[in-house]
Amino acid sequence: MPESRRLYVHIGLQKTGTTYLQAVMLANRDRLASQGMALVPPTKKEAFQLMLAVRDRYQPGHDPASVADALTRFESRLARSTAPRMLLSQESLSAARPPQVKRFLAACDAVEVHVVVTVRDLARSVPSAWQQDLKAGRTFAYRRYLRRLQAMEGNGAGGHPWIQLDPPAVLARWAAELPEGRIHVITVPPPGGPPAVLLERFCRVIDVDPAGLAHAETPSNTSLGWVQAEVLRRVNRELPDDLLRRQVYGGIGKRFFVGEVLGDQTSRKIRVPDRLRPWCEEVSSRQVAALQSAGYHVEGTLEDLRCADTAFADKVEKPREREVAGAAVTALARMLAMRVSEKRSPGPRLARTRAAVGRLRSLGR
Repeated sequence: MPESRRLYVHIGLQKTGTTYLQAVMLANRDRLASQGMALVPPTKKEAFQLMLAVRDRYQPGHDPASVADALTRFESRLARSTAPRMLLSQESLSAARPPQVKRFLAACDAVEVHVVVTVRDLARSVPSAWQQDLKAGRTFAYRRYLRRLQAMEGNGAGGHPWIQLDPPAVLARWAAELPEGRIHVITVPPPGGPPAVLLERFCRVIDVDPAGLAHAETPSNTSLGWVQAEVLRRVNRELPDDLLRRQVYGGIGKRFFVGEVLGDQTSRKIRVPDRLRPWCEEVSSRQVAALQSAGYHVEGTLEDLRCADTAFADKVEKPREREVAGAAVTALARMLAMRVSEKRSPGPRLARTRAAVGRLRSLGR
């Protein structure tokens, strides 16, 4: 196996700039190819289907039949590719269990695998992780979610949702199956810096020149304010199970209701209660020490993982009922305006919106 044929597997973590990085890579396939880098699979949809196959999440009758043999197709693509370097980026691979990691790496036998993980400080990650859960249709209140995280971290449980906040545990699963030197940690810069810093760090790891890569208009993963997150949580609580299925909710909940309706509203940021600062700082220190002792290649600095003061608040008050009601009314008004816009100028995107609104309307029947 020629050492120059490398596969970089970017496994997340979630909410660490993955959407931004994936958008840049997908928008620059030709430029990457000119530098000897190929995206395998070549689309976001196929990468998602591969993740479903790897993590045994294929649901016949609900998922496309192409998910069933996604890992086999991926293995064939790796063997056929003539590119010296290849990239797979799918943030939910970070939650793969040890047997799934082993099976995935067995399918990559034709190449030299390097695992890349992007990480950011715990205090910023916790509110984002809660939002990510809501965007998957879950209904945990924020305070209950925080108690759950503390309990999982305290008893060593490595399942959802804590695994997305525990980079040493994630990397240990992959490092156990790889030779030394194949794990790369990229730290997300502190808040306030340009996104290009994260891109530059990522490109240094995968041996790509970022100069000339188009990324000014790449999409981001919508972040909700405190009030809008509470609206989403309550809506999720009222949805029937059929609409909470992953295959349905991703379109009507995450992409439509969050991305096109609630995402335009603004309200105060979700922060971590100041009473949890000692816990966050203690866990962060342990994680930094674990990453240092593991000897992984670090791009950036592990000091980026120290919790910033701005991530905490003295009092984290629940949204007032009038705030939630106001945001809900604003959301309904926007949905009606979108419906009128569809009728006046229908198009492919608006047709998808029409279908999503139709699903939501059916709830009232």
